This record gives sequence, C-alpha cells and structure tokens, in this order.
Amino acid sequence: MTEETRSVRRLVLGIFSIALGIVSLVAFFSVTYIAGIGFLGGFYGFILIALGVGLILPKKEKTTD
Repeated sequence: MTEETRSVRRLVLGIFSIALGIVSLVAFFSVTYIAGIGFLGGFYGFILIALGVGLILPKKEKTTD
C-alpha cells in the first residue's frame, strides 16, 4: 500500500482556509445590513471552507481494470 500522506503545509493551509471561511460566515451575519457586501461575504466563506476541505481530504485514486 503506497498511500500518499498530506504534507504539513497542506494541512495548515486547509485549516487556515476553513478558519477564514468560518470568520467570513460570522461576518456575513453581522454585515448583512450593507447591501451586496453581506452576500459576497457569505459566498466567500463557503468557497474558503470548500477549499480547506479540498486541501485536507486525501485524493481518490483512479483504478482502471
């Protein structure tokens, strides 16, 4: 079994990205009174969380038989 482990740098960047996404979602609820900026903050938060999860989760190997 040759399973690649994620580097420490990818894990740190993934955790940092998820943390920024959570902060952005919290800011979404506190800045919703400004038209447009609140929605952008919400989408930005979801994108950062998805990026962080993508960095942390292992790659799926393609098996061709």
